[in-house]
Amino acid sequence: MADGIKKEEIMSDEELDQVAGGSWIEFTADMLDAKKRGIAGFENLDFNPDSDLIKMIGDDNLRHQYVDKVAALFASHGITMEYHGKMLESNIYTYQGNQITREQAWNIIDGK
Repeated sequence: MADGIKKEEIMSDEELDQVAGGSWIEFTADMLDAKKRGIAGFENLDFNPDSDLIKMIGDDNLRHQYVDKVAALFASHGITMEYHGKMLESNIYTYQGNQITREQAWNIIDGK
């Protein structure tokens, strides 16, 4: 970095929105939690190059398919998950009209 940052190396706001953080981290954790629980549709999520987890970083359509899968999973238990897809905006989980935490949402799914 002796020459400093080159203009073409600076990410746009749109590119920054795709970087891990906020909703993306929670969304990834939700997918991996679903896989850990053996929930169908989340089998191909790991850190090898052929996994959907890696592919969706550059594939908006695939990522949106998984957003829909995660939202449907929560919805099947009466939970609304609002995914913002922004780096610094957290997901919002709502159950019976009340905002809950991600952990509380999973406790509901687990029957706790």
